[in-house]
Amino acid sequence: MAVALVIVLAGAGSEATPAGPRDDAALLADCQRRAQEIVDKYRNVPNVSVAVACQWPDGTALDLRRIPPKPAPIPVMTVGHAGCVNGAGRPVTGTTLTSVSATATSGEAVIYERQRLDGSESVDSSGSPVLEFGPGDLAPGGSYRWRARVDDTAELAGSTAWPSRLDDDEIGWSPWCEFTVSADAVDYRGLGEVSLDALQELGLRPDRTYTISLSGHQQRLLRAGSDAVPTRARMTLTGLRWTDLLVQLTESAFIADETAAEAGEDDPPSSDGTAYRTLVDVISVKLGGPRHPQLS
Repeated sequence: MAVALVIVLAGAGSEATPAGPRDDAALLADCQRRAQEIVDKYRNVPNVSVAVACQWPDGTALDLRRIPPKPAPIPVMTVGHAGCVNGAGRPVTGTTLTSVSATATSGEAVIYERQRLDGSESVDSSGSPVLEFGPGDLAPGGSYRWRARVDDTAELAGSTAWPSRLDDDEIGWSPWCEFTVSADAVDYRGLGEVSLDALQELGLRPDRTYTISLSGHQQRLLRAGSDAVPTRARMTLTGLRWTDLLVQLTESAFIADETAAEAGEDDPPSSDGTAYRTLVDVISVKLGGPRHPQLS
């Protein structure tokens, strides 16, 4: 059974009824400081948990509604455009792989919130000065809005129970800033297990088809080194599928190299991965990509 250690911290002073207005902000700061010392002291002690409450010496609980919130972060960049815009003048970005950012007081962590303008559920993220959108976060043709606030919980990470501000859903946020993704932006929502780096190295769009011709020998080698179905000389596949096949060929080349290197003198000769790597180079060039893609 875990032992709960409950600690109640009181503000300075001994009068039951202070003569002037109570400084709740000062009490909270002192409470947080002293509680953190206790939390740190018992952090590695087994079967001990810490709960914290803040109250005045007369037993009155700390009123968090009286404490001014920290200044809201200032939006500085929205998908490559300075500042914050709403309405018809919202900026348009040509890529779904973009970012937004806001600045807060030095040393303050920031929480971001974003949502589609159609009223979809909000998505929160924190821990980085810049909110970067990765594959699948944004959709071509979609319009979005974002805002930021200071991450008060970052200061309280060491405790299991801290006082929290009542009804604080709309307190301390920056204004909403809007942007739109161009309808012809690359759609990365269906990448699955395919690496974005590999796709970009080949210079392919996942949502477009590419047609190339392969010899009979190249087709057989492609089937041997990947999960390609029986093929024809002229092949039309999406950029996503071509990337997947070339990554598989690269992996087959690595395995063949390892097998050849481990073969003993009495083992039958084994081919290394040269043929697979050569085929990767040939297909990449046919697709308009680099001559020797790494696809790592």
